[in-house]
Amino acid sequence: MYKRTFALILILSLIVGCGGSKELQQEIDDVKQGSQGTDSTLVVLDARLKEFSQEVKAMRETYNENHISLENLYKLNAESKRSIDELSSEIDGKLANERSRTDSVTSESAKTSGEQIAGLQAEQTGLRESITGLGTSIQNTQFQVDSIYATMDPAKIAVLEENLLNIVSQFSLLDSSFSEYQLNVADHMMSSEDQLGTLELNAKVQDSSNYDILSQLVFLENKIISLTNSFNELMAMPSTTPNIVRTPQTQTQMPRPQSSATAKMDYETYKQHYIDALSSYQNGDFMGAIDAFEMLILNDSQNDYADNAQYWVGESYYALDEYSRAIEAFRKVMQFNDSNKADAAQFKIGYSYLNSGDKARGYDELERLLDMFPESSYREKVKQILASR
Repeated sequence: MYKRTFALILILSLIVGCGGSKELQQEIDDVKQGSQGTDSTLVVLDARLKEFSQEVKAMRETYNENHISLENLYKLNAESKRSIDELSSEIDGKLANERSRTDSVTSESAKTSGEQIAGLQAEQTGLRESITGLGTSIQNTQFQVDSIYATMDPAKIAVLEENLLNIVSQFSLLDSSFSEYQLNVADHMMSSEDQLGTLELNAKVQDSSNYDILSQLVFLENKIISLTNSFNELMAMPSTTPNIVRTPQTQTQMPRPQSSATAKMDYETYKQHYIDALSSYQNGDFMGAIDAFEMLILNDSQNDYADNAQYWVGESYYALDEYSRAIEAFRKVMQFNDSNKADAAQFKIGYSYLNSGDKARGYDELERLLDMFPESSYREKVKQILASR
């Protein structure tokens, strides 16, 4: 601050040396006196600000309850100090500009320098007013601080500080408890995930077991149905020779061509061989049953039991899990006119595809049964299967 004053005096001295006018000298003296007064005021204000800052700092350390109010006061103090610093910087800048200008001033620019000095005096007056306003603002701030200080009760502040310490302590305990709780939750979650994984594995094993059991039940159901059909067929066989003879659609669509080297069986002999072949199937001799049924078809494909023999060829292959050959045998049943085994053969075609893994084709074949045989006894069973897919 004193350096600025010295610089101002030096500038004014240079101006006086260049101008040589007594009036100008008088004006310079006035400016010097004004600058000294301004410096004195700034010194007093600076000292006042330092004292004020110390008081506010002490109050902030002692009374935490009014932290927000004191913080606002600090901000006001900082703004006041910043304004003073800005004013001082502005004065320094203007003085520096004037010094640079005076280096090139000649005797002919004395009048201009006087005008500049007059402008500086006007600016100095404005600065004095600003400083006076800042002093008033500082006094008001000090009054507010004194008022806050007077309203504070040290005993209450001590109680508040003690309560604050208790709250901090309780918060620390809660934080520790929460951390422990988080660890426990994490442990429980890991344990639950392990248990869930075990349950899922058990469920998969159980589902697999249930699927195996269901497959075995379906297999047994089919076997029971087939055996039941074979026994019912045996029981329903007439004891006398019927008058009807079932013929295939065309000679080229016959399942097996008749061999001219083998004598054609009469009805009773054919029937007896058919019963023997069906008994082989019931006894589990599926390959023997296939040979016996195919021999009957080869002997007389126009016999009333020929379409039934063809159906049981398919059932025998189905029992051997040879589903492609079973499908082929069941489709040949459809080549006979008015076969009483046509709907059963279509039903087993769908089951053969399902068991071979071609689910879509199996369901299509079962739906075809509903369209082809509206009076079939297998309709309800097929509807159940289609509904469960």
